[in-house]
Amino acid sequence: MRTALRTSIVTAALAGAMLVPAAGAAFAAPAAAPLSASAPASDNSRYEGEPVYIGEGLVAVLRNKAEGPEAWIREVGPQWKPGDNYMVHVVTKLDRTLPHDKAKGLDLELTRAASARPVLVVTAADGSATSYPLPAGEASTDCRVGPVGQEIGAGMSAELYLSELGPKVLLFEAGDGGRGFAQLDRTHPSLPESAGFIARIVNPSSAKPVFEWKTQGGNDTVGRVSFPAFPKGCKPSYAFTDDKPVTKPTTPAPTSTPAPVKPQTAGQTSVVPKGPVAAGAELPVETAADTRNTATLTAGAALIAAFGALAASVVLRRRRATQG
Repeated sequence: MRTALRTSIVTAALAGAMLVPAAGAAFAAPAAAPLSASAPASDNSRYEGEPVYIGEGLVAVLRNKAEGPEAWIREVGPQWKPGDNYMVHVVTKLDRTLPHDKAKGLDLELTRAASARPVLVVTAADGSATSYPLPAGEASTDCRVGPVGQEIGAGMSAELYLSELGPKVLLFEAGDGGRGFAQLDRTHPSLPESAGFIARIVNPSSAKPVFEWKTQGGNDTVGRVSFPAFPKGCKPSYAFTDDKPVTKPTTPAPTSTPAPVKPQTAGQTSVVPKGPVAAGAELPVETAADTRNTATLTAGAALIAAFGALAASVVLRRRRATQG
């Protein structure tokens, strides 16, 4: 009986000990508020606007507030309908500094961008155009120049713009309705080497920026075109600085060649300077003619010496015979 009682007491004590942490956790949990409850909700007011479906699974979010007129082109899919979420992947953005672009075969242009009532014009591949007015805003001075089109070869084309923010280039490739390939500006003036061809803005922060390109390999020349000048009354938002000189065709520098050495004739004699030869001094070059002439003279001298020795021995023998 006592054994059973002691066993029940130990069992109850162990159970109580096991329940204490759980009970403590249960009472402590409400003391800490969830992080999500105290974290502020994300603010998308900077990017919110009037969404309109423009086709090809794209929505244009139209804005015209303190930043000026903007059309954010976002990819939402062909099943999108008004009221659905539109804060998704951005394809491109049109504004006063970049009023034209292309996406999924659609030509997008923000017209009357400097006025108080800009309009987004979307042109499909079949040539049909649809206009989408932006909300009314404030008019501004139009300091944008462009686009200036330029073919650069290899199925690529470029559009040059100039605004108070500096020069800008849009690169397009053939096919797919002229899909956008890349964008160059003052902060990113050049394509990376991995692009496979050269396209860059030379002196992007200067008063006279220049666009250069080279899409063909080998000895193909570098194409070059200047950006338009700023319109009167417009000033850039940055100070002019020249980053580097414009690339110019270079002519190989003439290489210095040593003066030709005249071959020596048979009548010339080489004078070897006495003593050690000064450093850098040139010694005369022996020619084939000199070798032949020297060999001939040496052989002739040896023959004359032989005949002279023979004649002397004959005369000596005659004298001995006469005296004997």
